[in-house]
Amino acid sequence: MSEITLLGSINTDILKSKFGKLQTAEIIVTNERLAHIQERHPQDYQLFWEYGKISVEKPDYIINDEKHEGTVFMVKQLPDTNLNVVVRVALDMDKEGLKNSVMTFYRIRERNLRKMIEKNELLYKNE
Repeated sequence: MSEITLLGSINTDILKSKFGKLQTAEIIVTNERLAHIQERHPQDYQLFWEYGKISVEKPDYIINDEKHEGTVFMVKQLPDTNLNVVVRVALDMDKEGLKNSVMTFYRIRERNLRKMIEKNELLYKNE
């Protein structure tokens, strides 16, 4: 069984209009997902530890992932880049006891962020 690390809490009110009531506000990351980030996005692994928590607790954008039900992109803008945390939210209809969980994390260019917003539903923008 994977070890679980509590990353923080998300604002469930923002997501309620799209997904209904979520099981929890807690967001976790498993060791398996940390290994994925380190393997697939090694240049972003340290950024995850520095900015992962603020990226999910105070994102600048929350975008619905139209291809994967119950999944959102939480994007935090930094001066030189954007950070994208892909999160599977624990929906009320999911198996009981699940937590919102980080699927992956990587940097995303401004141009790709604009494309992501065009192709998916923007749920929240920090103004």
